[in-house]
Amino acid sequence: MSNQLAIFMDFENIALWAEQEFLDFELTPLMSYLQQRGSVAIMRAYGDWSRFSRYREDLMNNAVDLLQVFSVRAGKNRADIRMALDALEIAIQRHQIDTFVIISGDSDFGPLVTKLREYGKYTLGIGPRDVTHPLLVRACDEFVYIEAALGEFGVDDALSETAAADQEAARQLLLKALRVHEQRDDLPVLAAKLKQTMLLLEPTFNEVNIGHTQFKEWLERSTDLVTLYARENQIYVALPDFEPGPEWEARPWPSSSHANGQAIRTAPALASAAAAEPAVPVKLSLRQQYNQIFTRLKMTSVDFATRRDVLRDIYRELRERPGERTTDELLEELCERYETQGLIRSKTTLRQIWQMGFRQRAFDYQEQVASVHVPVWLDAEIDSEAAFVQRAESGFVYAVVNAGLDIDKVELAQILLNDGEHTEYIDNLLEDLEQRGLVVAVDGRFMLPGHSSIPFADEPALQPIIHDIENVQIPENIQVGIDKARSLAKTAMLQRSQDFAASARSYLLACRLQWDAVEAGEPGATLEDLRWYMASYASVRAGELSQIHRDYAHSRPYYLAFFFLVQEDDPLWSRMRGLINPMLSYYWVNAWRELGLNAGNPSLSATTPAEIAVRAATHETQELCSLWYAMSNALAEVNPGLLRRVASQIRLNRGESPMYAQVADSLEQMLMQ
Repeated sequence: MSNQLAIFMDFENIALWAEQEFLDFELTPLMSYLQQRGSVAIMRAYGDWSRFSRYREDLMNNAVDLLQVFSVRAGKNRADIRMALDALEIAIQRHQIDTFVIISGDSDFGPLVTKLREYGKYTLGIGPRDVTHPLLVRACDEFVYIEAALGEFGVDDALSETAAADQEAARQLLLKALRVHEQRDDLPVLAAKLKQTMLLLEPTFNEVNIGHTQFKEWLERSTDLVTLYARENQIYVALPDFEPGPEWEARPWPSSSHANGQAIRTAPALASAAAAEPAVPVKLSLRQQYNQIFTRLKMTSVDFATRRDVLRDIYRELRERPGERTTDELLEELCERYETQGLIRSKTTLRQIWQMGFRQRAFDYQEQVASVHVPVWLDAEIDSEAAFVQRAESGFVYAVVNAGLDIDKVELAQILLNDGEHTEYIDNLLEDLEQRGLVVAVDGRFMLPGHSSIPFADEPALQPIIHDIENVQIPENIQVGIDKARSLAKTAMLQRSQDFAASARSYLLACRLQWDAVEAGEPGATLEDLRWYMASYASVRAGELSQIHRDYAHSRPYYLAFFFLVQEDDPLWSRMRGLINPMLSYYWVNAWRELGLNAGNPSLSATTPAEIAVRAATHETQELCSLWYAMSNALAEVNPGLLRRVASQIRLNRGESPMYAQVADSLEQMLMQ
């Protein structure tokens, strides 16, 4: 495979998906992934840039050629034809480019991919997991889900809503490919050759899709299925029952990976034992757990020097010109200034740094709804540059406490300051959080304010879930502890697509075991995992009540509990990202169903919450409008940020229509009540 890539991006297809999923489309992680695949020779994005102007800066900062494709009618442009012509032209004229990357979920590109393969080109498809058509997936030599390329899930999220099934499918594919080579008498097989066979059997296989950066790393974590050998510094793979000759027996693969503090055993003599032992969850160090939380919140994606430099500039601008600019205008000015100084700092990077201060209430919007489109001031309590920087960076420590983890000042100082000796700064951040009432110290341990080790035990929005947890009976034969809770959660994820009731039962038991473990102070029992299980339970219980029992009124408290738990500034947001859009859509569409009305077209799967909101708010049936407003007010109380996002989407997509503007105004008024 050539190291040169020709990349063609159906930008409208990807951007619309991102907006429906409430994802901020960040090109930089995608570019980082592509650059690992080879040298980028050509990179083009196709779209109507009058509609997607807000993305142009990031694209151009990543040296993407923007090709204008005008829409011939609403919702339809000619990007597919233009992309196909350009790709074929490159394939014919540029013989040195052997790898073509098609970024889209549209099945119309299937014939293009097939033709590129006829020309002997290697084709890599990238598209959204849930919307990419199987015809496009099957046509490619290899297909990677864009969520994986963007880093939206990783090995630490091995029990995310979709990854559990994907992990099992990948393991079965591994065994299937090995049996193919066994039939050919080709064991042990070179790992690279094995992966080629797996791709022939299933183009969607990619270790990135299941949370691993390298194929070797995934194989080392799958030694309950395979035996690994080394010869001439290359990895060979065989089934556990393979009987090797003398030339193989002397060379077991010297794995560098570790599980539970012991080296993974891959020598032939230990193959049967490895296959017989059940997989045990890998215990992560405190630093690894810290990094997982910060990565989900995008708090460590910017280096220390850049973060400090930008925070200081934000403070100076707001100090000198308070209330004169919106967030967008201020960040745009900074971005232009950095460009003239030769500094590569995209607006996406600046927004991530700004978000640190926003989460810690470092800004003031003078009683207006917080938004990037309204004037902004510094919070009145911030009286110096050092205080502003400290306020923003206190979010690192708050995220750790919010997850229920212990505070290791040396580790935090190393991550935050690149110097583990400056623990006094961590003390200052903890003191600031205490003074603002965000954390409390109990017996030398920091936690969120509350009456117990579970600070949200009295939260009104969570009472339906907490009532269920307190009243569930744990079977006598069930083992207790966090490992069993994690196992039950994995089972629940596999059940949810087929049996809401069984999934809800498994999740509820996981919640109870985790709750008890947190209260007992069991090592490794975190509040973050408890909230994760509770949010998952809320989602399936809401689905069971509304979709199975048609009890829409009683399902609403579970929807609201889910939205209360999954906030934008919490690590759960990235873990549960794939559920946010459908949960909100069903929550609102249930208003039609509760009143016995037909929600009509377009279908729910093709409709964004923003579109559903407009249809409900402007519906001719007044009873529906009233119910939708009541449900939206309830949502504003538990998760105002989500409602604010919907209002922003309405303005961005349909700002020219007075009707849409009125709905956005109504949503923002709810946030001010």
